[in-house]
Amino acid sequence: MLVSLIRGVLAQPAVAQAPYPLTVTDDGGIPMTLQSEPRRIISLTLPTDEILLSLVDSSRILAVTTLASDQGISNVSSQALRVPRAMTLSVEPIIALHPDLVFAASWSDASLVGQLRSAGVPVYLIASATSVAAVEEKIARCAFLTDEMRKGEQIIHHMKEELSSVEKKVGSIPRQKRLRVLDFTAFGSSMGKGSSWDDIVRLAGLVNVITGFTSDQWGQVPVSREKLLQVNPDILILPGWVYGDPRGARAFFNTVVNDPALRGLSAVRAGRVYMMPENLRACTSQYIADAVVWLARTAYPGLSN
Repeated sequence: MLVSLIRGVLAQPAVAQAPYPLTVTDDGGIPMTLQSEPRRIISLTLPTDEILLSLVDSSRILAVTTLASDQGISNVSSQALRVPRAMTLSVEPIIALHPDLVFAASWSDASLVGQLRSAGVPVYLIASATSVAAVEEKIARCAFLTDEMRKGEQIIHHMKEELSSVEKKVGSIPRQKRLRVLDFTAFGSSMGKGSSWDDIVRLAGLVNVITGFTSDQWGQVPVSREKLLQVNPDILILPGWVYGDPRGARAFFNTVVNDPALRGLSAVRAGRVYMMPENLRACTSQYIADAVVWLARTAYPGLSN
């Protein structure tokens, strides 16, 4: 399974072991060459933090992101404590560590990435996954680059087992009887068609009520109070974490459920407004399968057993 993913994603032949020196093209369209198995890895994205800490021995990881230890948004907060450094994209500190592989977001500052590459640092730009299938592809890429094919196979297999278990429970629910759900952020937006959240909703056996509206390049749809009442979801999902504000999520929850303008909302009247853990709701690593499980159990508690 993993080798077939690699063949399609990396345009490499199916192999059981990464052939070094290894040249691949990253999500930014730039070729990158690894001379040997990377032993000094830096992760500058939360998804790669989560993938790598399950994929390779932590002794091979020089640094993860500053968010990796935040249990409000990270699924690997305890594992991240084994990594000696937390970093952002900063050229001189990264060069000083002599990494042999750096994972950075595809939207990273191009000038900073260029400086790292000019200094001989292998940088692999990785785009955010927008579906479970895309997450599996990212895991396959990371496994191939780090020569951890067997472990990557195990991670993907575990994901598929979790998702298969959910499908067995929700698959028989007719579409017309599936509950309608909306995620609503503190910034007044929801995730629409083509987003990872939309895939989580589909796999959990629900309907994302905002998919009919135009979304931006990040999959977000602005949602006013008027639009919220218009789509009138059966279930309303609110954030469980707000960056920089430990009390922000609870305060937002209270604002929504106590808003006189929203008293007629089906989700509010039925008491089906939930704060979803942000490490699941916004997840684009293998833990996205746990997000599907959480949402399915929350929406259909009678199917949990």
